[in-house]
Amino acid sequence: MVKKLVLVVDDESISLDMIASVLEMDGYIVLKAYDAKSAMQIIDRNKTRINVILMDLVMPEYSGFVAISTIKAYKSTRLIPIMALTGSNDRWSVEKAMHVGADDYLTKPFEPTDLLNRVRTLCKISDFVKRWSAYAR
Repeated sequence: MVKKLVLVVDDESISLDMIASVLEMDGYIVLKAYDAKSAMQIIDRNKTRINVILMDLVMPEYSGFVAISTIKAYKSTRLIPIMALTGSNDRWSVEKAMHVGADDYLTKPFEPTDLLNRVRTLCKISDFVKRWSAYAR
């Protein structure tokens, strides 16, 4: 089985390390970014390899909302599934995240099994989209 590559973006190091640890213990390869700007650089270098992006919504400089919108605006990255991570479960944040292009969301704090189940599902979607895109060429 090919290991899946997940990019986790969160400005809170404790949250970032915890998420990465849960994913790595389940066999994922994890790339970490502490802000949206460094995430965009990682995505640019690894866009064909990244299976899923987990994006915190509230970060300094520019938000996860802006990052998601930017990722979804480019043909080379728009099909990468993105899960928004938010510490707020207010309806506005969730609706805005989905509106700008998030494919799923998870409210912090969350159970590790919830995270893993959602990441597995997004990886299946990512695999399907990659196969479909290759076939459609």
